[in-house]
Amino acid sequence: MRGYTVLAALIALVTLLSGCGGKDANTVTVFLMGQNGAPDGMAEQLKEKLEASLGQDLKVEFNVSPIYNNQKLLLEYAGAMNDLIILPKQDMLDYGKQGSNVPLDAYFNKSDYAEGVFEGGVEHKSGDEQTELKQETHLYGIPVSNLKLFKDAGYTPEDLFVTIPASAGNVERSVQVINAMMK
Repeated sequence: MRGYTVLAALIALVTLLSGCGGKDANTVTVFLMGQNGAPDGMAEQLKEKLEASLGQDLKVEFNVSPIYNNQKLLLEYAGAMNDLIILPKQDMLDYGKQGSNVPLDAYFNKSDYAEGVFEGGVEHKSGDEQTELKQETHLYGIPVSNLKLFKDAGYTPEDLFVTIPASAGNVERSVQVINAMMK
């Protein structure tokens, strides 16, 4: 029970601090956590290539977890500080069912990324301004193994997916970065 209290306190603290953030509106924050971590220097390499592709208009920040940790992932979602999250497929499915990921059908052809199509939660507003979570089948994630940026870096774990969290600051900017990852 004490562990849940500590976790709840951490989530509350992260949420509080995220409200005080001074993140630049032209910066997209990417959180990456794989089952086996990521190679040293990967974040800087990916950032440099992405920023070169995006030009001066958008900056990218990569936060890479050196080890896999469920609690860390929970805090990253709860903190609402990331515009993109790269995570293992099972975690994407689990968080997706709770409505934590943005459907990507409007931006990408779901038949091209069948591995990222599943039934997940989507919030709908009812007439009385309450929201209801409905399970709908959509494209929620793009496999990292399909992204040229990661292929060129030699890092293509089969179980990693990039997704846009529901709390992303600007979905269109996040989509722009995913498109740059494809080139």
